Amino acid sequence: MNNVNGVSTTNDIKTLNPADMSQQDFIAAVYLERGEMLDSEVRRIIGEIDKSNQYIDTINKLIGKANVAEYGSTHYSSTTWQVKGKNVVLDNGYGLNFQPDGKGGNTFTLLDGDGNQLIYQNQTLIPVPAGATVDALEVGIPVMNDMTYILNDGTEITFKAGAPDKAFNSSDFSGGMADITSIIITRDNQGMKISDVNVAGSMTIGSPTIETPTDVAVSQPTTTTQTVNVPANTLPMYEHYDENENYDTIDVVHGERVSSTWKGVIQNKSPAEQAAILAKIKSDGGLSIYWELGDADNTNEIYHKTFDYEPYANETLPQFIGRVVNSSKTDFRNYVHAEEGDIEIEYIQTDIHFPAYSYQEVIPGTSKTTKQFSSSSINESRDFYESENYGSIKAFTDDYLLKLKSELTKKDLSDEQIKGLEKELQTNGYTLNLNLKDTDGEDNSYGRNYSYKMVPGESVDGFFERVMDHSAAKLRSWINYHMDEGAINIESMSASSTIPGFSYDQFAPVPQAAPNANRPNNRHSLDVNNHDGHILYEAGGMHQWEYDGRGTQAISKANPNDSSNQVSGFFGRKLAFSQSVNDEFSGTTPFMTQKEKELLSNILRITYPDASGSGRLTPEEWVTLKKSLINARDNLNGNSQIQTVQLQRAMQTYNQNFEAMSNAQQKIYSLLRDIISNVK
Repeated sequence: MNNVNGVSTTNDIKTLNPADMSQQDFIAAVYLERGEMLDSEVRRIIGEIDKSNQYIDTINKLIGKANVAEYGSTHYSSTTWQVKGKNVVLDNGYGLNFQPDGKGGNTFTLLDGDGNQLIYQNQTLIPVPAGATVDALEVGIPVMNDMTYILNDGTEITFKAGAPDKAFNSSDFSGGMADITSIIITRDNQGMKISDVNVAGSMTIGSPTIETPTDVAVSQPTTTTQTVNVPANTLPMYEHYDENENYDTIDVVHGERVSSTWKGVIQNKSPAEQAAILAKIKSDGGLSIYWELGDADNTNEIYHKTFDYEPYANETLPQFIGRVVNSSKTDFRNYVHAEEGDIEIEYIQTDIHFPAYSYQEVIPGTSKTTKQFSSSSINESRDFYESENYGSIKAFTDDYLLKLKSELTKKDLSDEQIKGLEKELQTNGYTLNLNLKDTDGEDNSYGRNYSYKMVPGESVDGFFERVMDHSAAKLRSWINYHMDEGAINIESMSASSTIPGFSYDQFAPVPQAAPNANRPNNRHSLDVNNHDGHILYEAGGMHQWEYDGRGTQAISKANPNDSSNQVSGFFGRKLAFSQSVNDEFSGTTPFMTQKEKELLSNILRITYPDASGSGRLTPEEWVTLKKSLINARDNLNGNSQIQTVQLQRAMQTYNQNFEAMSNAQQKIYSLLRDIISNVK
């Protein structure tokens, strides 16, 4: 069969004729045909989930760019890069490592935080996806002149090319290839140089240096920083699984929901906040994650276990948390299986415990006043007329969530007020009261209060969605599992809560810079004094690059020997980079790649202001776009959860189909064996 990551299959529906085959062969063929149809459905859902995850990753990167644009470019006060032997550790998971090429020079690899690579060898830069192999002629980028690679975080890596071994010949596209002689790395006012890259014994990796910003724009709005103290908090996930008997529910279904919950929260934090969290985890000696499972097999039993993990060297916070979730979900599955064997999963709860930490937050450098916003109560009740469906609980909380969101919309909160509400929810939390009347056998009234605290990095909508989902699941489990109620006849339900009052800071207007004014010039002299040459932009990892608005694999040029033909592939790239240029990348406001522009316009259908028309948004335009990006990400996360449930059901049906086929074959062969035995 085709690889699942490829999604598509070669399945065809065939018409079976029972007269052309034996009974057992016909039954087997029916089950196999059904299995192939189910296989197609599984692959389709996997494809949809994979696309959603790719879109979310791109949106998170755009939100990160918006944060940089909103709060200003990085001004280093001390070096953050490190030189370790022949390795260079950069910011945000990027790194560079060297090794001799066996020909008197050096090869090197540029990596990103996801393990994608840009490998230099044989005068060619080769983009390689994580865990994959490629054909250098198909994807390689020839080194012929100076070129600068712009990373997603704004880091500029300039490759200075020496003289080619042989001049480029446009008649047969031969020659023109050159060694990289030096590498210049800069990001704002931090920079470093690596010399004699083409001479193994003489290569020198210079230490990173910091320079004072120059030519600061006086009209730029003033900002300052304040210390934000974040108390210890827990990122929880609670789901009801209605006595599911599949162990895959633990690590595949529930584990993926845990991952999708924390991923957006972590990546929505600023780099400074992420660094502060990771530093505190390291100083505390690690981080713990708690797993709990309710089993309804014969007798109700609860299994719980806490796992502790320490960050690895050079591991980023998203990478560390991802490892924590992936390792613990497998370990917990194995632990439960060793203790219990067969299970009927009623619920699973997972809590990631974050330590208290402090970080510096950028705020306007103007006077501020603190104001108050009053609280409001929200009540809702509904008759269900003795409905026997536990799903009515979730239906009711979904309706209550819509009412709560409507009340928030009516308040028309400003950005400062939303920030104040977030801090209140993070500090003092929110309590939801749920009541259910059951008339099954005798009248029973069940009432529970559920309290939650918002996790820093969550959106307000995302927080209340989590509250309602978890509360509905907990009430259902409490009545059915912990109270051992079984079937219920829901007469009515009611809910009440209070959107808390809160204080918020309102800053005086800041002096506005002229429209589209340049940002402060914070460039390192190594960048200023060296031309960038051909400029390529990272477009989703070290394995994807854009040049002149197109992916490097799609570059094509007119054939100089025949103007009616286009030259593509490696030779098309040789034509593109054969002439030296003195282009310069000097912007400090983040840019938008062609791939990102196409995602917004063609797939997500997000409109955004772009006065330049080129994707180089102003800081104000980035701020406007950021709100739409957050909404789009929340919607995709919600869809992914629904798709994950669909995948679980399809996989269960798929497995049940082959189990049924095996049972049918066993019965047939058992019958044939008995007949033969009787004949003898």
